[in-house]
Amino acid sequence: MATDWRRLAARLLGLLLLPLFGITSGAELSFTLEPSDIIAVQQQPLMLHCQVEGIPPITTQWRRNGVLLQEDQNHAMFINGSLLIGCFQRSRSDGSSDEGDYECVAQNSFGLVVSRKAKVQAASK
Repeated sequence: MATDWRRLAARLLGLLLLPLFGITSGAELSFTLEPSDIIAVQQQPLMLHCQVEGIPPITTQWRRNGVLLQEDQNHAMFINGSLLIGCFQRSRSDGSSDEGDYECVAQNSFGLVVSRKAKVQAASK
């Protein structure tokens, strides 16, 4: 209980002192780099970029067509917010596809922001 009170007091004190140090807008998250539309080459790696400013800790996640992506053997999320698709596939044996609309979602203790949608399409043969 005392620890919770100390955390709350420290957070409130921090919020009160922020304007004195000219950091009033730092609590809010803002994108410094958002993902862009891209034409992807079949079976080649693909990187989507996302960078966010704000008060740490900041977590980033990615959504494809509105569904949260999980890291797996083909999707790696970097500490800077970027997403690597290791081997782009227009269609997989399970019926899934790497094509679609991608969004970067960033969150800290002050809020959440969602990037613009980036359309990822396969290059035509």
